Amino acid sequence: MFENFKKNLKRSRLAKKSVLVERELSFRNFQTARTCLLFGIEGDASPASIEKLRSALPAAMSVEVLILEKEKDRPAGDKIKQAIRVSEGDISLSGKLVNARLREIIHFSHDLLIDLSSSPDSIGDYLLKSSRAKCKIGMEREGFQGDIIFEGIKEIESLQARLNDLLGKVKTR
Repeated sequence: MFENFKKNLKRSRLAKKSVLVERELSFRNFQTARTCLLFGIEGDASPASIEKLRSALPAAMSVEVLILEKEKDRPAGDKIKQAIRVSEGDISLSGKLVNARLREIIHFSHDLLIDLSSSPDSIGDYLLKSSRAKCKIGMEREGFQGDIIFEGIKEIESLQARLNDLLGKVKTR
């Protein structure tokens, strides 16, 4: 009972917490972007769709996948390969990132951050707000504060098509 109370308190505090992050805002196309962070909440995106999106990104781009886990004990077949997995326990009640690897990823200035979440999550939204990525992209949903938001999209395949179209047209000169 106390664990559920603590979990709910953390979620409500982080949902209301404002985050001041100093970041460089820039838009890059697929040829000039060198780093990308794919962020997803477990259960929102299938491992196959994330792998398909990852493989569609240019080979020269360094791509990391960050997954917010809901359940610790999932079967290995349901997990995304080569993903950094974090949980609610990696964030303190005050919002401090206690996992060193998570802190490193969130504080790194990725050229692109692509949010694959389709539903609101206070912990996931807090991580996205805390990120220093130069360009945050995602689907329209409550709680997402991105630089580019695609309205009316709920599937990763549609997001991928719109990303290809948009980032292929960004002029660098």
